[in-house]
Amino acid sequence: MAHTTRSSNLFATEDWKKVYESFKEIDFQSYDFQTIRKSMVDYLRNYYPEDFNDYIESSEYVALIDMIAYVAQSLSFRTDLNARENFLETAERRDSILRLAKMLNYFPKRSQVARGLLKIDSVSTTEVIIDSNGNSLENTEIFWGDETNPDFLEQFTTIMNASMVKTQRFGNPALKTTVGGIQIQEYNISTVPNTIPRF
Repeated sequence: MAHTTRSSNLFATEDWKKVYESFKEIDFQSYDFQTIRKSMVDYLRNYYPEDFNDYIESSEYVALIDMIAYVAQSLSFRTDLNARENFLETAERRDSILRLAKMLNYFPKRSQVARGLLKIDSVSTTEVIIDSNGNSLENTEIFWGDETNPDFLEQFTTIMNASMVKTQRFGNPALKTTVGGIQIQEYNISTVPNTIPRF
C-alpha cells in the first residue's frame, strides 16, 4: 500500500501540468541575495500559508532560506560569469577567446620579437691585442675564412673575446639553444657604462 501511494505521488509531481502550476508564479529573474530570498518567501506565503508562517530572523527555516538564497546567488553569479565567456564581446579569459577564435576557424599565433641573421665577414680592433704567435692585431682587419691567413680563426676569436665580458669567452655562451634546427648562442658584449657603443 505504501509503495503504491509513493509511486502515485512521484508520478503526480512529474506531471508537466503540476510542474507548470508550481513554477508559474516564481520570479526567475531573481539574481542577488535579497531578490532570491524575497521570491522564496513570497512563494511560501502564496502556496503554503497554513504550513509555515514563522518569518522571524531566529527561525531555523528562515536560516535555511537565507542559506539557499546565498547559494543561489553564488550559483547565479558563476553561471552568468561562465555564460559571458561564450561570447566574443564579453569574454575576458584568454582561453575562452582563443576557443571562440578557433570555432571561427581563426588560429592566432603568438607574437614574436624581431630577429634576424648577422654575418660577420671581418673584425678589427684599436686595442693592443697579441695573438699566440706574438703578432699584433691592432688596426688589422681579420677576414673570416681567409685562405691567405692560416691563423684567421684564432685571431678572429681573440678579437671577439676581447669585446666580450671577462666571464665569457668564445665557446662558453651565457645562453645556448636550438631554434628550427639552428644552434643559437648568446654572448654579452662588454661596454663602457653610461655610453652608447658603436657596433
